Amino acid sequence: MFRLNSRAQIFPGLALSTTCLAGVLTTQAAYAQTSSFSISRMPIAQAIIAYGRAANVQIVLADPVRGTIMGNAVHGTMGSDRALEQLLAGTGLTVISRHSHVVVIGLHQPTPTKPGIRPTSARKSTLDASRTENVSVHANRDSTSSKRYSAQMIDTLSAEQIRTVPDLSVVEAARRIVGISVMPSTDDNRSDNNIENITIRGLDNSYNLITIDGAQLASANNTYRGARLDLIPSSMLGELQVLKTVDAYNDPQGIGGQVNMVTKNAFDYGNTFDTQLLGGWNNLAGSVVQPMHENWRVDGALTRVFGKNKEFGFVLSGNYQELHSATHAILPGDSSGDGWNYYTASGTSVGSPTNTDAVAATGHAVPVRSQDYAFDDAYRRYSLTGKFQYRPSHRFDLSVFGGYFHTLDQETRNEALSMPSGTWTQGATPDTGSVSTGQYQFGITQQPETQRTWFVNGKIHYDINDRMHLNFLASDSIAWDDSYRTMIKYNTGMNENTNKTTYQSNYGYSYTLDNGAPSIYLNDLTAANNADNYNPRYWRFYGFHVKNDVRFLRGDWRWDVGHGFWMNAGVTQTMTHVTNSETYTQWIPKDAAAAAEIGNMDQVLAAKTLTMESAPGLKYLTLNYQEALDKLLNNKSLFKTTNTISTTKPAYYHMQESITAAYFQTGWHNRFVSLQGGFRWDHTRADIGNFNGITQNGVTDYLYETRGAGYDYLLPSFLATFNLNPTMKVRAAFTETVGRPNYGDYGAATSTTFDGATVNISQGNPNLKPRHSWNYDLSYEWYPQKDTILTVGLFYKDIHDQIYTRTSYGNIMMDGASYAAVISEPLNASGAGMRGVEMQLMRQRFGFLPGILKNFGLSFNATFLQGFYEETMDDGTQRRVNGLSNQPSHIYNASLFYADKNLEARVAYNRIGKSLYSTSGTAKWQDMWLQERGQLDLQASYRFYKWLSATGQVQNLTGEGYVTRMGPRENLIQDRHPAGRTVWFGLRFQPDF
Repeated sequence: MFRLNSRAQIFPGLALSTTCLAGVLTTQAAYAQTSSFSISRMPIAQAIIAYGRAANVQIVLADPVRGTIMGNAVHGTMGSDRALEQLLAGTGLTVISRHSHVVVIGLHQPTPTKPGIRPTSARKSTLDASRTENVSVHANRDSTSSKRYSAQMIDTLSAEQIRTVPDLSVVEAARRIVGISVMPSTDDNRSDNNIENITIRGLDNSYNLITIDGAQLASANNTYRGARLDLIPSSMLGELQVLKTVDAYNDPQGIGGQVNMVTKNAFDYGNTFDTQLLGGWNNLAGSVVQPMHENWRVDGALTRVFGKNKEFGFVLSGNYQELHSATHAILPGDSSGDGWNYYTASGTSVGSPTNTDAVAATGHAVPVRSQDYAFDDAYRRYSLTGKFQYRPSHRFDLSVFGGYFHTLDQETRNEALSMPSGTWTQGATPDTGSVSTGQYQFGITQQPETQRTWFVNGKIHYDINDRMHLNFLASDSIAWDDSYRTMIKYNTGMNENTNKTTYQSNYGYSYTLDNGAPSIYLNDLTAANNADNYNPRYWRFYGFHVKNDVRFLRGDWRWDVGHGFWMNAGVTQTMTHVTNSETYTQWIPKDAAAAAEIGNMDQVLAAKTLTMESAPGLKYLTLNYQEALDKLLNNKSLFKTTNTISTTKPAYYHMQESITAAYFQTGWHNRFVSLQGGFRWDHTRADIGNFNGITQNGVTDYLYETRGAGYDYLLPSFLATFNLNPTMKVRAAFTETVGRPNYGDYGAATSTTFDGATVNISQGNPNLKPRHSWNYDLSYEWYPQKDTILTVGLFYKDIHDQIYTRTSYGNIMMDGASYAAVISEPLNASGAGMRGVEMQLMRQRFGFLPGILKNFGLSFNATFLQGFYEETMDDGTQRRVNGLSNQPSHIYNASLFYADKNLEARVAYNRIGKSLYSTSGTAKWQDMWLQERGQLDLQASYRFYKWLSATGQVQNLTGEGYVTRMGPRENLIQDRHPAGRTVWFGLRFQPDF
């Protein structure tokens, strides 16, 4: 166990303060009459009759409605108001009036088309349409129903909520949910301009599962099992669900939770068409080499209901985005943290950072890899999804969903890098100094990445009778990731016969540190600015390929026994096939004469010169990529290739994973309490094949080997809900979940990159065990009105066999020479834990205020997290790291919104606390921490007609970027990456059918 420090003392005060605030906003609803309900899912006309009998009220259906509209199942003892709300959720029907024991139900009336014009009565406007059963009912799911009536702890965003937030994709919209934070790319070789993944309660996609309608979406990623959410368009969603407690029904891969994307239902929406077209720009686009380009977004969804009895439904959605951005970043810490070194007062480098924490406390930090990156990005993604539904009766329905998601990131990286050597001399202050010799490099990298994902699933629901139900689901998802990296580098002081560099006094430098960011001043700027002093070094071609196929089957049986008792049972089978491979070819000048004929950098310069961030006075020379590439393509006789088999062979693996599971659940509920418990047996078997190197007499052969691994878990789950009154409830849960190793960790693949001075090796670990966690949850929820919610939740996760990545340092032989090596490897920690508090307050409309003020609403949520794990260092000692990877210390979301008949506007602020980026197994001063960051977004829309509105958005109004720090007091910059401000304008079309 561990202490929450001072926060533990302020959480009760915060909870009390929030409760008092909600009490000011509204008063508690009266306790409604309670009855016992046992209503199955059935056509709405039958459902309201059953409700009227159970509640002892007379129901009047004021509007003719389509016979295929289904009422929701309602079971248990509860207030009649709550039961009716649950019955009608998502049907498009609402309570028009109540008089004693008479309840009038009708269609939700549309907003007037123009100010001052009274809308036509829904009863009159639908009369003619009802004769042909062509009433269009739009889904109007409120934001609290799913959470309020779910047996699990869950948070959601409806389709309309996603539409009204100033976000590009599902992953960006998800950060508005309590307990959710988002992550940019974790690849330091790429820009941070794209938000890709989420964390749930501080636990990233390594711990969580991403599903569409309950079926797993394949992930073509060695780093995370969970699929990238930035691939998914919001137009296809009816609701975004984040499960915080994972019971026996769900796959246990969900220590943090699970994300389930519920696709649109044609029978909820009727005949609709909704599309929007927006154009805009990023203020940093055009600031590097490429000219400024506009951004474009178009997406839409079409829903249709047809057939003699309206038993068929169809949903079609599509999306296209083209995003352009540019960024000038600095990376003085390098991707592995070896961009800084410590020197003693005598001028001696400590060399390897192993056991240097004591020196770091008193020594002098010297920048040894001062590095500028300038990125141009053109990001394009598109998708097309379709869903066919068949519902001939209230007892049977079938659906088939299919989708294709495609992204292409065309990125160019311009690089400038200084590497010193020789003697270090202390400057006049601790933040100054000089190194006597050095070398300088300029380069260009083209690195396009394409991701493609297919997904198809089919679902069948059948009611054997009013109490027994069957569900079947089958899905297949295939994902590919193909990325290429072409790197061309020119270097000072090249010895073209050995392909090594000479450190020269011209390129030594003095330096100053400003808040941890280095500025270097080269000894001879004239020499450094002369492009003819940079000789050809290498032309490298990398290819990285991942394919993942996930097939899933499940069958479920439910029996509503009666008197509040029920039971569930089911089986699932998941088959996963992952293939990973890497290609690598390096071309270098074959000798000094060839290098002279190839020519120096002055022959391949681009027209544009940038301003250097980390080296004032030095020109940021950029290369013409095609001209530099043609040097190789047109003169291959002047080049030779190096042996790269030691890189490509260890990178390959093929994994086949089979997960067989069976579960049983049972529960009971009455007016005051709902209890459920169950067990899930989970059997996993993995067979892995890869190439292992065997060295004899100095010769390494790579032999293909296969191995197997497996494990079984019996996972319990217990959930309880206590209804204090119709508006207040307390939930408690105890569950056990697992976190299977990521594919790259499992496959024990080895990835090697080399910059000419340091070899960076990322390798898997075939002996990893899955992490597993005991999860404890407690929450209080208050729903004083339908549009108001206040919740406070506590949770603790006791994690065993936690997987972390340890970085260590050593030396390796490559091409017959010894180089410094940075080795990253996943390991199991002896223990880990996470505890946190979640708070949420939302009021959609201040109806009690006068005039225009009643149209305002407010949403606020806060999450406080504290995690730890035990890390084993290179020397065998252990230390406690205060944070899990990518876990922020806190998350805040605040939104103020306004909505009337024509105008909608929102101001949204998101703030994420400091999070652990990576740890070092050699010295804790090399741990990297992504710093706290806030983002302010705006959105406004105006409805001119019922079918036409205009929209404007501003994302990241203040242009706040990303900063990662390291050092004994986080006093050194590892990475500083600006992020631009993006503006959008466009139109939304919603024609009536």
